[in-house]
Amino acid sequence: MGSTPHQVVEFELMICKSLIFVLILLIWFWFEAATAKIQEHQLQWQGPEGGNTENIVSHSCIHDQIIEQRRRPGRKVYSVTPQVYEHSGISNHVHHKGRSLLALPELVGPSKDAKQPIRIYLNYDAVGHSQDRDCRKVGEIVKLGEPPLSSYLGTGTPSCNPHGDPPIYGDCWYNCTLDDISGEDKRRRLRKALGQTADWFKRALAVEPVKGNLRLSGYSACGQDGGVQLPREYVEEGVADADLVLLVTTRPTTGNTLAWAVACERDQWGRAIAGHVNVAPRHLTAEAETLLSATLIHEVMHVLGFDPHAFAHFRDERKRRRSQVTEQIMDEKLGRMVTRVVLPRVVMHSRHHYGAFSENFTGLELEDGGGRGTSGSHWEKRLLMNEIMTGSVDTRSVVSKMTLALLEDSGWYQANYSMADRLDWGRNQGTEFVTFPCNLWKGAYRCNTTNLSGCTYNREAEGYCPIVSYSGDLPQWARYFPQANKGGQSSLADYCTYFVAYSDGSCTDTNSARAPDRMLGEVRGSNSRCVNNSLEDLALAIAVGMASACQMGSVNVRMVILALTAPLLFVMSNVASMVVYVITEFVSSAALTTQAIHARTALVSYLVFQYAKMY
Repeated sequence: MGSTPHQVVEFELMICKSLIFVLILLIWFWFEAATAKIQEHQLQWQGPEGGNTENIVSHSCIHDQIIEQRRRPGRKVYSVTPQVYEHSGISNHVHHKGRSLLALPELVGPSKDAKQPIRIYLNYDAVGHSQDRDCRKVGEIVKLGEPPLSSYLGTGTPSCNPHGDPPIYGDCWYNCTLDDISGEDKRRRLRKALGQTADWFKRALAVEPVKGNLRLSGYSACGQDGGVQLPREYVEEGVADADLVLLVTTRPTTGNTLAWAVACERDQWGRAIAGHVNVAPRHLTAEAETLLSATLIHEVMHVLGFDPHAFAHFRDERKRRRSQVTEQIMDEKLGRMVTRVVLPRVVMHSRHHYGAFSENFTGLELEDGGGRGTSGSHWEKRLLMNEIMTGSVDTRSVVSKMTLALLEDSGWYQANYSMADRLDWGRNQGTEFVTFPCNLWKGAYRCNTTNLSGCTYNREAEGYCPIVSYSGDLPQWARYFPQANKGGQSSLADYCTYFVAYSDGSCTDTNSARAPDRMLGEVRGSNSRCVNNSLEDLALAIAVGMASACQMGSVNVRMVILALTAPLLFVMSNVASMVVYVITEFVSSAALTTQAIHARTALVSYLVFQYAKMY
């Protein structure tokens, strides 16, 4: 017996409604999975506005603080000891002493061919031998900086306390723990780490070698926190096969400062020929090995020339003192004073990195925030993020061509740019990235809500958007939200808000603690990338369209099934994600990681309401 047209329509409507119900269940299922994933991640960083929480242990540099301490009355920042060079033409002047030699008549310098790989000589004689500064037993009280005697007697400034209010980091008395004692294992790690650092610079930089031995003055202790007395033979006979001598100590530090370093002697052209490097024993561990390697490269960079005091002695190719290394201007777009490095190689490599070929780009900005030891001695973190010469160093830090260019622009070194790493932050983002405030940046470099996860700027990880509510108002130029006290977690990065990788959110780390979510199509590997993928708009359009079609009374069931299932299968199989990624990133054959899909509860409620209206 045949069916009537009315029965056929009823049957088609029943199928249509059933398919919409399945669609709602699928969306709800994906929503629950994504929500659970977000909540799991939020537990890792203790809430969206819980404070300044770092996923990765980092080193905080205190270089500027040390320099300021050395400027105090009665202290000598550095000595000048002239050297004899094969091609310098200054042999008639080497018997002179004093700072006046830094202003010698300008002479034609050596050709680049005269430069040879830099030889760094490491002296460990002072390790563990300072009675009032090295920790030798648990509970011993030692000096950090130059504390007043009254503090030790309990009548003045309290002992070192980085967690106090206010925190006390330096010029205080330090209570030694077992971790602060440099035993044999820690000394072995120290020699290995510094040896690798010296080898890295030997491959990265070339310098005009001295003729004969490197001679040092020994007029005063070299360095900071009491310094290190130079061995007599260094003064009388010099040091063979050396262009730079580093005197090593293992004195304690506070906070998350792993090490520090300063130059203490320069030649007649201003180049550092001796320096003091201190490494805190509590960080000489297997766990901190990678971070320590990056930290030591950072700190030796300060000795070699990444230092405002050294800028004053930078030379051009003819050894003439440079007329301008930095410029300080009031930047109307940023709303504050900024200091930029305007050296020719730095500007050239910066233009190529950012794609900033406009005349509005005149130099690369130095850090103006961070306080305690960071301001002025580092690249601006907002612009270079994980570059090794920003104010904080972590295991992801890289050496960029801009840093090598600064050292070459000093006139003292020839840089091997093949030693530079790839810096992704800001790459090809244009002049606006360098000259505009970060709240005007393009989407991949900023976020404004803590509710959703997202992809980090280079798509190598899934991350969260840390927005902090501070106890006081932020500076006027850093107010990116209606609330004056809200901003990003890093003062070094000008309180900008950007996605920070979850500790287990890497797309490339196959050893991540969290297994890939197969339900969401995740695959980890060296070529995997995070993709922002949203079903909500697609699902809403399909569901509303089909609900309307089902109520019209004339439905092609096969078209409904095709319209519902094809897009879902298309998205869930990650084909759409692959197409988007290949087009935007120009990478072929990449294994892609699909980010969790965030469907709002309102969407599901709306779909249920539309479904209920049909009955």
